[in-house]
Amino acid sequence: MRRILLADDHGLYRKGLQAALLRAFPDAELVAVETFEAALASIERAPNFDLLVIDLHLPKRLGGEDLLRLSKPHGDMRVAVLSASESRSDILDCLACGVHGYISKRESEDEIMSAINYILGGQIYVTPHLISTSDDSSFMSMRRNIELIKFQISNLTPRQNDVLMLLSLGRSNREIAKELNISEATVKIHAAAVMRVLGAKNRAVAALMAQELLDRSR
Repeated sequence: MRRILLADDHGLYRKGLQAALLRAFPDAELVAVETFEAALASIERAPNFDLLVIDLHLPKRLGGEDLLRLSKPHGDMRVAVLSASESRSDILDCLACGVHGYISKRESEDEIMSAINYILGGQIYVTPHLISTSDDSSFMSMRRNIELIKFQISNLTPRQNDVLMLLSLGRSNREIAKELNISEATVKIHAAAVMRVLGAKNRAVAALMAQELLDRSR
């Protein structure tokens, strides 16, 4: 049974999303709260949540430290930010803090549930139109320079490519180290090299670039 924590301070939206989540995951245990403090307290009381869905403004904008406090001690919990903000800096800040998805509140119920399933499946997700409208250079390279990404990835060593593919599946350093039978320190070295070769600002953007290439190849 999945355990889902929903944190949103807009009562009507929270109730609607709560109902949608229960329709999508009828056997789930769902806890809904209104504040960052309540979300943190819920996680501290019962840290085995599978998914946290949280509004970026609760009611004030959450900072990187807030997101890390929620997610860092609980490595198995997937974190999806749900926000009305379409700011590229908000998206990149969240990805840099290790969240697994950034979903626009403008999306339909079906699209939001599809995104959540994608995130629960181990992928990193950003609402597609947020990538296509962003003027950030990392996002621009994903949508305009797919051939360049192919060339950049071809310059990775086999081990760096292994690390990138696991990053694209949302794996943590510890999980990658275990799967490849190498140390976490070595994973960090490979991840840094991957980001340098791809010109990605952080590992989440590198993972999105790999996912974009895989999606285009299907």
